[in-house]
Amino acid sequence: MATAGACSSSDSGDAAGGKVTITVTDMPPTTQEASRKEFTDRVAAFERANPDIDIKPSEAVWDPKTFTARLAGGQLETAFIVPLTEPQGLIKRGQIADITDDVKALPNADQFDRRALAPGTDADGRMYGLPTSEFALSLIYNRELFDKAGLDPDNPPKTWAEVREAAKKISEKTGLPGYAHPATNNTGGWTLTAMTYTYGGRAEKEEGGKQVAAFNDAPMREALQWLKDVRWKDNSIGTQHLRDAAEIYKSFSAGRIGMTMATPSVFDEHITKYNGDPKIFGVTALPSATHSATLLGGKMAVINPKASDAERKAAVKWIDYYYLRYKYDPKEAEARAKTKAVDGVPVGTPYVPFYQPAVDGAVREATNKHATVPLRNFEPYLQGVQEQEFVTEPSVAAQDLYAALDSAVAAVLTRKSADPQAELDKAEKKVVPALERAQR
Repeated sequence: MATAGACSSSDSGDAAGGKVTITVTDMPPTTQEASRKEFTDRVAAFERANPDIDIKPSEAVWDPKTFTARLAGGQLETAFIVPLTEPQGLIKRGQIADITDDVKALPNADQFDRRALAPGTDADGRMYGLPTSEFALSLIYNRELFDKAGLDPDNPPKTWAEVREAAKKISEKTGLPGYAHPATNNTGGWTLTAMTYTYGGRAEKEEGGKQVAAFNDAPMREALQWLKDVRWKDNSIGTQHLRDAAEIYKSFSAGRIGMTMATPSVFDEHITKYNGDPKIFGVTALPSATHSATLLGGKMAVINPKASDAERKAAVKWIDYYYLRYKYDPKEAEARAKTKAVDGVPVGTPYVPFYQPAVDGAVREATNKHATVPLRNFEPYLQGVQEQEFVTEPSVAAQDLYAALDSAVAAVLTRKSADPQAELDKAEKKVVPALERAQR
């Protein structure tokens, strides 16, 4: 393993020795000693298995402000990690490499779940990125409160109409909020965006070759109206509304909330951070309104377009080894699960599958041999997510967009007189300058 640091992708290493040298990001900083050692150990193992490849790890992280200059100046790593919001723009601008043929040569390439690849695939089906981590928003719920309200915890709501009915029953029977929705720190806008997807809408749309806010379209207005109705018609959402997602998760773990939107991985915080009871934690796929859809977030590995053929192939091989192998190889999956279990890290929490059931099923079975979580509680999610459309987060100025929408969510939850359309009009005026700045 070479020393850490970025270098031009044209630095192909010791040609006389027959090696190709590539730089890769995602190495943990020195402050994360254990994680850094695990990373460097895997680099060393990869190099032993591939003696013709030399890896130069880098701590560099994605920065859209410096990306173009680093690419033009030959300082960009060979393989680097980007949020799922970025690949489509990078593809259109020719700033990442086409890796279609290299991906086709990987193990189980014909078994990929195409939804997981979609953020890095163009309209012609050419591939430019591979997933490294992905999450799909879901609905978490308190199984104990479901029991107390006379609801079946093994058959949670599948639609927002059913969520509304369940929330009313929980509130009536227990006096606790049947549902909670964040409204601050951009998490209100984030979750409203996800709800909008289930109404068949988007938070942004393309007009004249640029992304503009879609706040005035019917789907987002209908989602916001749903929130207002749950608050003021049903009174089943409690009285504390100016909270962010983290504050709501803490209350959920304390048994004080019936349902809320979250990723399944929040279970880890429920156990390790908030000392929650694992038995009360239930999770199901994000409910539908008119469409079975959910917000997909996460990251992808992409390749420098200036990489040579040898560098590109080596980089794809590394991505497969480090990020994908344990997703298709049951032995590797079980080894990682066993290590996590020993370290006290929850094992068995559901995830977005990168591969189709024939492959993913065997991996999940191997992982679950060492499960430390109540697997039954996750079945509704595993079943429901199989049929959902995965929609990525807004591709331009997403955090500014979420911040603007926070105010609309807060308004309908705190003021009975608030009009959803008027609040969305205000939010759109706030976000227009940010969208324009981001696309100059």
